[in-house]
Amino acid sequence: MSQSLFVKGMKQIIPVAAAGIVDGMVFGILARQAGLGVTEAMLFSLLVNAGSSQFAAVGLISQGIVGWPILVSTLLLNARHLLYGLALGPKFRETAPWKLSLMAGTLNDETYALKATYLAAGEKPSLAYFAGASTADYVIWNASTLAGAIFGTVFTQTESWGLDFAFIATFLGFLAVNLVSSYHLKVAGCAAVVACIGFWLGGATVAVITGTVTAVVMGAVSGER
Repeated sequence: MSQSLFVKGMKQIIPVAAAGIVDGMVFGILARQAGLGVTEAMLFSLLVNAGSSQFAAVGLISQGIVGWPILVSTLLLNARHLLYGLALGPKFRETAPWKLSLMAGTLNDETYALKATYLAAGEKPSLAYFAGASTADYVIWNASTLAGAIFGTVFTQTESWGLDFAFIATFLGFLAVNLVSSYHLKVAGCAAVVACIGFWLGGATVAVITGTVTAVVMGAVSGER
């Protein structure tokens, strides 16, 4: 049974993970253009495995900024993963902490979107299913990064190809499939407005934080779901 759920998780994450193929390739390309080698670009994806913070870090490196600003920006951008864990955690109260730690290491935007949808459909929590989904997503992301890193010196001016929009398009896809009620539309609209204001005031990192906090607060104070 566990094996079949593992395979099921791998199959069901593919459409979601496949949307990140372009993201991974763009990251590899940008990493090389920022002066990183293939090994360094791969270590980013292998160890961090969080697209938004990886893009932010490469953006800072390309501007000659290193050290604590990268650490702080990564911490702030990845803070939303704590919310992912809090949302999934109650479903796994009987699971051993070491198993939860392994699952947490591969929890990102793509895998959370699938896992949350899976549980919302009334399915029972399954570590085998989540492990299968996380494994496939991890392999696809890193393979895409490798491809981008290898050919990163060939492509220049990625903006002219529209590749810089690929990461945003992926998140819009996640959002679209989860707007299942008027309440979700209200939350998305309010978070978008606040995020735009945050971007105007302090850039992309502030936009992510303010937009996320807005959505969380609205969910916490309302009884709607």
